[in-house]
Amino acid sequence: MSLLCETPSLSRRAVLMTGGALFAWAYLPRFARAAGNREPRLIVIVLRGALDGLSTVGPVGDPDYAGL
Repeated sequence: MSLLCETPSLSRRAVLMTGGALFAWAYLPRFARAAGNREPRLIVIVLRGALDGLSTVGPVGDPDYAGL
């Protein structure tokens, strides 16, 4: 018999994971909206590498910085 005729078996874990994913997807726009009355914030995530203060927030327009 071919593989197309076999019925796939669903486990309880697969059903719960699929249901949870659909539930999370349905309410995602509510969580993804930005807050209305908050001040803007700068979030910097530093992974490994040579990131220092001058590379993160460079002094734009400073003639001494251009000479570095």
